[in-house]
Amino acid sequence: IRTNDKHHRSFVSDACGRLLCLTEWSWDDPVVRAGIRDCTVAFIVSENSWPSFMYENYKADANNLEHGLMKSRLLIMGFKAIFTSPSSANEVDGEAKVKTCVASIIGMRKVTPRVIVYAACQIWFALSSINSWRTVDGDFDYQIFWTSIIDFFEDAPGPAAQTRVNDLLEWWTRQAVVH
Repeated sequence: IRTNDKHHRSFVSDACGRLLCLTEWSWDDPVVRAGIRDCTVAFIVSENSWPSFMYENYKADANNLEHGLMKSRLLIMGFKAIFTSPSSANEVDGEAKVKTCVASIIGMRKVTPRVIVYAACQIWFALSSINSWRTVDGDFDYQIFWTSIIDFFEDAPGPAAQTRVNDLLEWWTRQAVVH
């Protein structure tokens, strides 16, 4: 991916397309790739499903769509680049050593749903081909995407789901916050 050229990102790029592809489809399927690239009705990429970049190892478990959700390396790297430091993003598996960072300056002691969704929106934008921020990018609406992620965390359907959400937020805090 060329850092100075957004025209070769989004679904034009296999690397970006694979990460933006919705989890119910396989980017490796040429019919899916062609359908997405040609914007056919059967393959509209919208904010109503989770993109692959949101999942651990960039793959969803069809039998348990929550498994690995919000645990991708890219999502953690994006968070760290924004809230700790760009250099700490490369240290996803270890503890970053930074003097001061946004998280420290704003007193972030734990990761919240809103900072995860902010990182997710920034990653979608970085992978997209649009050059300037706008609320809607083709068929993809960032506000609805934002709300869907917030709802996942804040409107958990029952105590068991809320426990899983709390565990996920604790996992995020361990992964991402500089102490």
